[in-house]
Amino acid sequence: MNAIGVSCPEFGKTPFPEALENISREFRHWEIFSELEHYAPLVCLEHASLIRDSDLTFSVHTGIADINVASNNERLREAAVANIVAEMKAANDLDLDTVTVHPGIINLAVKGVRERSIAQAKISMKEIEHYSAEYGLYACIENMPNFPVMLGIQADELKEIIDGTDLSVCFDIGHAHTSGQIDRMAELFGDRIRNIHIHDNLGEKDDHMTIGDGRIDFPHVLGLLSNYRGRYIIEARSLESAVESQARLRRLLGQ
Repeated sequence: MNAIGVSCPEFGKTPFPEALENISREFRHWEIFSELEHYAPLVCLEHASLIRDSDLTFSVHTGIADINVASNNERLREAAVANIVAEMKAANDLDLDTVTVHPGIINLAVKGVRERSIAQAKISMKEIEHYSAEYGLYACIENMPNFPVMLGIQADELKEIIDGTDLSVCFDIGHAHTSGQIDRMAELFGDRIRNIHIHDNLGEKDDHMTIGDGRIDFPHVLGLLSNYRGRYIIEARSLESAVESQARLRRLLGQ
């Protein structure tokens, strides 16, 4: 049976103990979005006992604000990787097994240099791979929505970025729907998928709607993933939406 969890950037505005109490009423897994109050090294420092005493299991979505592992400014690229490594160390210290990482964005100042940004991202992926092995973690690189400044929108580009590494993939179904990449993601990565983000949209924007309120053909998608035995992380805009998505996903999975 696939475990179902929740993740939401908005939770980061709530003190960690309060968020944990609210989430634990409805879910058995929480992918902590490492921003604000929930920055993973801070959580590890201040709330490790709460995590270890909880009935929930946990994973970490590394921070995305001000973080760009594909930066063409080498100091900033190195700083982005260092921040992710700190989050990975915190996950390891908390005995967690999975972190999810974004593959970066292009240079916003100079046009026509996407390949340079990809090259920088590939350097970062090798460094992240090294630390994922050191800390015994699955580092899952996530496909992005159809927003041109982002890398990894197309499955083939994401493959180029992580080629030559043993990094895993976080398949974001909602993101893939905005770019027509659902089938290609499943085809290209198969057993390399170690984490799944699930939410709905209308096919144009990354709406993070409640499952079933948009246009994603979830029976088709879940059929493509029939051999997947990992977690489904509901990425929602609110806990209320996530709870309804969980009920609908359980029905789709026959749970």
